[in-house]
Amino acid sequence: MPSSKALLATALAKANTAVQLDNTQSHDFALKYYGETCVLLSQLVKRASREEDKQKLRVIRRTYLERIEQLGGVTSDDS
Repeated sequence: MPSSKALLATALAKANTAVQLDNTQSHDFALKYYGETCVLLSQLVKRASREEDKQKLRVIRRTYLERIEQLGGVTSDDS
């Protein structure tokens, strides 16, 4: 299992890719990366020990979930 730091780095890289794809109107691919980012952020929320960190991660994840919904993707926000 990767460290939380490595997981966060991967989530940030995927989020960056999602935004770039979104900006170039490649919405199908952006949806894929937004979704992968949300999965990783959910894992990070579960690992975080400080409530403040969990809340920050949830806010970021919620932003991406809202964009997925805007693009027509189906998601669930379960944590």
